[in-house]
Amino acid sequence: MPPKAKSATTSSTSATSKPPGETVARARTSSPASADGAETPIQFVKGVGPKLGALLKSRGLATVKDIFTFFPRAYEDRSKLKKVSEVLEGESATLTVKVGTVKKIPIRAFGKGGMKSILEVRASDETGGLSLKWFHAPRGMEERFIPGVELIVHGTIKMYMGRPEIVHPEISWSASSSEHNVGRVIPVYVEIEGIPTRSLRKILWEALERYSDTMTEDLPERYLTQHQLPKLSQAIREIHFPTSEAPDKIAQLVEFNTPAHWRLIYEEFFKFEYLILRQRLRMEKQTAPAYGKGDGPAAMKSLEDSLPFKLTGGQKTAIAEIIKDITQPHPMNRLIQGDVGSGKTAVAFLTAGFVLAEGAQATLMAPTEILAEQHYKNAIRLFGGRLNVALLTGKSTAREREALLARLKGGEPILLIGTHALIEEPVQFANLSYIMIDEQHRFGVEQRRTLKMKGVRETVDGQGTTKKTLPHSLILTATPIPRTLALTAYGDLAVTSITEMPPGRTPIITKLCQDNTTKGRAYETIRRELRDGHQAYFVYPLVEESEAEGFTHLKSAVAEAERLQKEVFPEFKVGLLHGQMRPDEKAKIMEAFKQKETQILVSTTVIEVGVDVPNSTVMVIEHAERFGLSQLHQLRGRVGRGAAQSYCFLMSHPRVAENSAVRLDVLEETNDGFKIAEADLEIRGPGEFLGTRQAGGLPFRLANLVRDRDWLVRARDDAQGLLQEDPELLQPEHSRLRRYYEREGKIQFERLKTS
Repeated sequence: MPPKAKSATTSSTSATSKPPGETVARARTSSPASADGAETPIQFVKGVGPKLGALLKSRGLATVKDIFTFFPRAYEDRSKLKKVSEVLEGESATLTVKVGTVKKIPIRAFGKGGMKSILEVRASDETGGLSLKWFHAPRGMEERFIPGVELIVHGTIKMYMGRPEIVHPEISWSASSSEHNVGRVIPVYVEIEGIPTRSLRKILWEALERYSDTMTEDLPERYLTQHQLPKLSQAIREIHFPTSEAPDKIAQLVEFNTPAHWRLIYEEFFKFEYLILRQRLRMEKQTAPAYGKGDGPAAMKSLEDSLPFKLTGGQKTAIAEIIKDITQPHPMNRLIQGDVGSGKTAVAFLTAGFVLAEGAQATLMAPTEILAEQHYKNAIRLFGGRLNVALLTGKSTAREREALLARLKGGEPILLIGTHALIEEPVQFANLSYIMIDEQHRFGVEQRRTLKMKGVRETVDGQGTTKKTLPHSLILTATPIPRTLALTAYGDLAVTSITEMPPGRTPIITKLCQDNTTKGRAYETIRRELRDGHQAYFVYPLVEESEAEGFTHLKSAVAEAERLQKEVFPEFKVGLLHGQMRPDEKAKIMEAFKQKETQILVSTTVIEVGVDVPNSTVMVIEHAERFGLSQLHQLRGRVGRGAAQSYCFLMSHPRVAENSAVRLDVLEETNDGFKIAEADLEIRGPGEFLGTRQAGGLPFRLANLVRDRDWLVRARDDAQGLLQEDPELLQPEHSRLRRYYEREGKIQFERLKTS
């Protein structure tokens, strides 16, 4: 049977309904009183104590709750005891045997001098004998093995001179004292240095026996009933020490596919989604300037008519959704996502023109100077002087900066495009009402917040009440966000997707090249394209060659630029671009490439975003297995920007890790960024999309956005219903959930805010 709470606590509410002197923690262990026994310091669990407690705390397991949520990585079936005659070499087996002989076999310790010994215990049952061996056995260990004593042993069977043996077996000295180690499916945990798995298992068993039923049940009862989910205490016990011994039980446990897992997965999603949706509701209650009553609609129509192309249906839909938002007196918080070249920037420019025509100021922040300059030049190319636009980057001169700052403070309706320079303190706006951030995952939370605060203004109404007015916010990304991520990390954003490409774009042909034959054919195509007047990119993972372990075989941009120029394409001019160059150097090299003065641009991933040269038709990515799927798709998007056929060659080693092989296959099969995003989420997880700057990642211990997407949708629907019913959680049945958010939920959420 799984561990059960002692008589001191018989329900999930008993610990909180008794006075502190009668809590389980104080009654059983003399630990500090706690309304929730799971908050008891780990040192007060039976068998732990101050020394081991300090070690566990240093590993992040400070309380009983911490160890309850230290979930198994795997399981072993020890429910069936085997006979010695039944064991097979290589299998993991549990046996009951009796000690026969005990001896220490001396061995020479090479290189260290002196002698060491192996402890060998020969044991047997009625069907045969086996050896139990320990190298470097603790002193005096042999004295515990008394002939005739019965042991329960577990380990991997090896054969030595025809006799089965187990090296470093796990020993239980009697069945009565090892109920958490044998006769059941047992958990296997990630190794913690200094704490044997067997000891960790015993600590968990003791903690579950004493405190599991004292855990606070935060979720309202009706949701558990609705989804037929077990109580928290039951789910925790079942995950650590499963009761069922069905043949497929281990497979279900490892796949997180049991009611106990569903219970905790649902709770993680529910708590997070409620906070995300509540933030969105609060945004809708805040104040922002409402546009559309002045010259905005006519000005935007004029700008659209001046474009050298017709908007796609997806662009028109995106514009309509944005305009609907900014004509309301509440701040827009919208994400517009679309593949490379889908026309997101044109949408941003047109909607910026809408607010500029009504006296407001707007800004577009890009992660690199190359991209900021690209946006600025595109705005000039598309609209000429019809859209009042300016550029601010680290390269702006003091005179340019001073003049621009004066225009901003004077309230001139202007679209200011820039990099991180926009968030510097001297940059002040008189009427910033529309903020656009390109590839926001490349910025930190504080950077985005600083920019937003530049548009926050306080006004006093007729009654003398001070009101805070916020700017509208638009996020642009060329890395499509899978729906499951849009519901979580970006759940406080309304999402607009542009899924169609402008007419005249020819799909890029992508080829995976892993042998000399395919690589040779690729170079034939590259040479043909260059002779036809087109241009090519060559991307490498390193700037310079590296002697670091694991990098010595990688090609570098600097060395390969020289080789391509001298040995491979001497008849063409090769340029070199990488992130270690000064901004003015990079700008000069890019301009030479755009003007066709160089035909080949060798680069690192600095060209991943923002480079737009329609004459380029070839992208070569060396060591493609070293890049993420979304990053590869972004790099590929540097070509295929004109009507000519374009090519992407993924140069890779023939033997790569399975995940890398899957990534490369996906890229070869499809150009659809949305399909690629879903595949990337499955392969690499959410970190690829969130970026390292969003500290801590999503706060899920068990939940998985791909595997558990059905539970995510259920949890979101339920959280939305609760938010409509009781947004402040004031009803009695929601009091525990409210206390959870007051206690710790808010901290998790603050680290992941997108606005």
